[in-house]
Amino acid sequence: RGRARGFLQRDFHCEDREHLSGRAQSQERRVRKSPLCAWCWSGKGLYWHDAVLHNVYVHGRTGTERRKQDLETKRLGLIAATAAVNVGQAAQAAEKSYLSELSVPADLQSYASKVKSFRLDNGAKFIVLERGVSATVSFVTYVDVGGADEEDGKTGIAHFLEHLAFKGTESIGTRDYNAEREVLDKLDDLAERRTELMKSKGNRKAVADIQNEVRDVEAQAEKFVIANDFAKIVQKEGGVGLNAATSIDSTQYYYNFPSNKLELWFALESERFAQPVFRQFEKERSVVLEERKLRVDNDSVGKFLEDLLLKAFEKHPYRRPVIGFEQDVAGLTRRDVKAFFEKYYRPQNITFAIVGDVEYGKVRQLAQKYFGKLRNAPDSDRTTIVEPAQTGERQLTMKLNAEPYYVEAYHVPGLESPMTPAIRLLEGVLSGGRTSRLFRSLIVQQQVALQASFSTGFPGDKYPNLGLLFALPAPGTPIDKLAGALRREVERVKVDGTISEAELDRVKRAIKVAYLGSFQSNEVMASYLCEYAAKTGDAKNALRALTALDSVRPDDVSRVARLIFTEENRTVGRLI
Repeated sequence: RGRARGFLQRDFHCEDREHLSGRAQSQERRVRKSPLCAWCWSGKGLYWHDAVLHNVYVHGRTGTERRKQDLETKRLGLIAATAAVNVGQAAQAAEKSYLSELSVPADLQSYASKVKSFRLDNGAKFIVLERGVSATVSFVTYVDVGGADEEDGKTGIAHFLEHLAFKGTESIGTRDYNAEREVLDKLDDLAERRTELMKSKGNRKAVADIQNEVRDVEAQAEKFVIANDFAKIVQKEGGVGLNAATSIDSTQYYYNFPSNKLELWFALESERFAQPVFRQFEKERSVVLEERKLRVDNDSVGKFLEDLLLKAFEKHPYRRPVIGFEQDVAGLTRRDVKAFFEKYYRPQNITFAIVGDVEYGKVRQLAQKYFGKLRNAPDSDRTTIVEPAQTGERQLTMKLNAEPYYVEAYHVPGLESPMTPAIRLLEGVLSGGRTSRLFRSLIVQQQVALQASFSTGFPGDKYPNLGLLFALPAPGTPIDKLAGALRREVERVKVDGTISEAELDRVKRAIKVAYLGSFQSNEVMASYLCEYAAKTGDAKNALRALTALDSVRPDDVSRVARLIFTEENRTVGRLI
């Protein structure tokens, strides 16, 4: 109750329930049942009520940042510039991340020395962390493409492609690919004819006739399919946790193997991205549309948050849901997906992280052998749309047969902004556990809320995004009364001197403990390294982010709060 479903940020996809490990299945169940911070749940079993810990573990973002003392003037200048324009547009990703100027914390130097990276001639990047704690290896393939890269009218294609990436290749998942290809080509032609008829509003009988023909040809194609062949190979060879996640910013594929199966992973993963076959297309479309019904159309919070994005963003692709609009998904063709794949699934857009019982030299040798054959291509155009500065409060009220839900959405900078670390501390001050201000005031003292938090990165953080100030009212509490209590706490944190050094130190310690605790998981570590490499240019920035905590002052947090929490920067959402 009170959670925003993951389709808007990280869509959890299980290709085949039977091939999930018992641990993964139990994690999924716990995630789905747990109320999370503000808006997100992750399919990787990471589910904390504490917004700070949640951001650390799930999103690979930690803490707050303060430049070195000699960079103080420059830092304050950036903040001042932000105040003059839309707070979400002040600092886009620079050529060199501000994190690169910081050092790795002393207690993480041993990790940093083991993190090694290399890039193949075709642009594919590999990150290796040798960690022989057990004879296992975690693999994460991070493709720098997500919902934000889709065209208008073709939303949901990145997520659809993720589903189809488990369907096999020219040699996996088929009994006779040459014969199958002829049938698939015929299906593509029929799909194009159906699309043209629908666009031209052709007569219903003609569309229905083609649809019947599509079903017949699909039945022919199904005879060549070896269902779940890719997943069965992974499972047979001792692999666990085979899964993927699509977000507005990226698509990630991950699983784990015994360390003696290292070369098998290279063979499977390279073939999956060199020779994919997007078979069982119509069947998978039905799965995706059913997901949308479950998470949006038949879910009050899901529908509310989808409309909130449309209200808060006017132009930027962050306004669109990762799972796509129903009419767009219904109109996609296999050729659309192939074109999207060819445009964005290029070596220079892919980062691979390999963490566990491996040797760097062996990884480099196998990478060249298997991935060196992938062809490079010129970079594709990326999102350049800048969201116009919001100049006045916006309102969204939805009346549904659901529990009440209150949200204030504020534009905030993306991950690469030098303001980001101070914003992370602001999250912790407001909603970092049971000692946080919102918990103590709204839940314990005033008893006007069952949940309350502030969390940024909605629906992503590659670009300027939204920070959600969220509250679930206690039974009998009017939403207006809850909104007033929430605003009063926000106003208090905006005043210099109201955040003590002790309070800020507590938040910093909590973030560090959570971050270091997450390093116990090879898979989480691999995900961190990939994300920071893709978004900031250096995997080790995942470690440097902790250094930024140390020199942030309480007044820095209040200053950022004053910039973010303004009426003209606010979109208010009420679900009643």
